[in-house]
Amino acid sequence: MIAQPDGSQPVLVVDDDDTVRTGMLGLLRAAGYAAEGYPSAAAALDACDPVRAHCAVLDIHIGEPDGFALGQSLRALAPSLPVIFITGDDDPALVHRAGVVGALTLLLKPVDADCLLALIDSIPVPPDAVR
Repeated sequence: MIAQPDGSQPVLVVDDDDTVRTGMLGLLRAAGYAAEGYPSAAAALDACDPVRAHCAVLDIHIGEPDGFALGQSLRALAPSLPVIFITGDDDPALVHRAGVVGALTLLLKPVDADCLLALIDSIPVPPDAVR
């Protein structure tokens, strides 16, 4: 079953840039998703519940630990959590690394809103989350 935004499964957004994070949260909420935003990996790990999340959108360059390490930590807690990485760094090595760690994709900033929403919309809802 394809995702139908109903607010029951939040999209986790981690980006240290307040403007990017706030804009992405606004976009997701306007599209009907619950969205939770965090400025760092530590803040996300302290406050979020990846087990109940629909997916995570993680900036790669968020300090230490970086987005890749955060993705691994979140997936250790929720192995089936879909992860989308974002970055302003157009480095092919990052695209490769994102693929190696099992990300759905890596999107370049500025992130195309329609592309991001289409990607999130295409993530299947787990059977136990269907209402």
